[in-house]
Amino acid sequence: MIPTRTVILHRDKALDAPVELEYAEETLRSAQKRFQGRAALRPRIDLDAYRWASVVDWIEVEFGLGRPSQHWQLNKRIESLTGRKEYPKALDVGPGGTSSRYRLRVQEPDFRVVREILADIEGEYGFASPACVVGIEVCIDAYPRDPGEEARARLHGVLVRHFFPTTTVLTRGRTWPRFVPGRVNTTDYIVSRNQADPRLDIIVRMTPSSDRSPTYTSTFYVGEENDPRAMWRIQNKVLDKQNKAAGTHQELAEEEKRIRIEVTLGPVGCRDTGINDLDLIREFKFTELQKGFFQFMLPTFGVHTPTRRGSSIMSRSAVKNALEETRRQRFLNAGVLALQIREDARLDHMRLNKGYFLSWHKARGSKMPKRSRVGAGPYGTHIAYKEMARVIERALASLQRKVRREMEG
Repeated sequence: MIPTRTVILHRDKALDAPVELEYAEETLRSAQKRFQGRAALRPRIDLDAYRWASVVDWIEVEFGLGRPSQHWQLNKRIESLTGRKEYPKALDVGPGGTSSRYRLRVQEPDFRVVREILADIEGEYGFASPACVVGIEVCIDAYPRDPGEEARARLHGVLVRHFFPTTTVLTRGRTWPRFVPGRVNTTDYIVSRNQADPRLDIIVRMTPSSDRSPTYTSTFYVGEENDPRAMWRIQNKVLDKQNKAAGTHQELAEEEKRIRIEVTLGPVGCRDTGINDLDLIREFKFTELQKGFFQFMLPTFGVHTPTRRGSSIMSRSAVKNALEETRRQRFLNAGVLALQIREDARLDHMRLNKGYFLSWHKARGSKMPKRSRVGAGPYGTHIAYKEMARVIERALASLQRKVRREMEG
């Protein structure tokens, strides 16, 4: 019988039972040393029960004019082409409110129209510097084929637990994985921090008892807003056209409600991916965004069985299995990213206490054991979530074809 684990995702008085996500534990059969004697937790979910699509929510282009202009004059030209205001932002306002450098954000862009806008502006003012992409938001939407709250809750639970941009993106406190609104505060971190005390910080990062699971109705974030490289969001999208200042929004019809994964690339992210040259965007392979920005992994756990009788051997195996159970709890609470945070904290603990460990072994005439290299890379002991990778790749490939058609139109 395959061992299973269950996570409660959502409770509603209107439902007979809470929405649950079940995991099956599968023994790995791999030639790779880091996966030998390990088992993976795989969610029991049919990804084909959702319709997957990818869109560009907005694109931001920066350009320098051959002669200064006021922003309203540019907007007038844009509105005559698109029928809507896009509000170009002046970057170096001078006398008379004129500027020669502008940043233009186009919502839900048709790339053919974006080219027409820039060609019109260049024809009137000339470009002192070519237009380049300095920001873009790429989204992947999953619509339940059988619309309903349970289906969305289940997929949201899977995505927030298996999303893995690696912990290398967690460079400062504001990039820490979190969800809004939180259960306790406006913003809750999935893994606690204690930045006032480095030693206590390591302890809380390693301890799953203080973890908080992202709620189904919340938006899950990784990265900082306006990060020059990237920020991610995973949300249950039930509203559209939100205007927070005015307090207005449009509630989506049930069949339009979906779970959305989105990445916002800043200037550095656009440059590093090669999407910054607008003229070459027809050749850009959106599928290449998958590895760095839409990656999902399955966690693996060690299975320690005593190889021979003996109380010391059995007790060591019991301790190792207890540690693996702590890792399982961390994953079920907060996902693979939080699990890797724990592993990073464990290494920090070893470095911080290296002097103590050396003294302990020296006093007993023993040597420090060599550090295990198993799972020491950026992906730890996680393995690719292949079923998720396939649906993400298909969605990005479809977007790629759409953009090329528009650019060639």
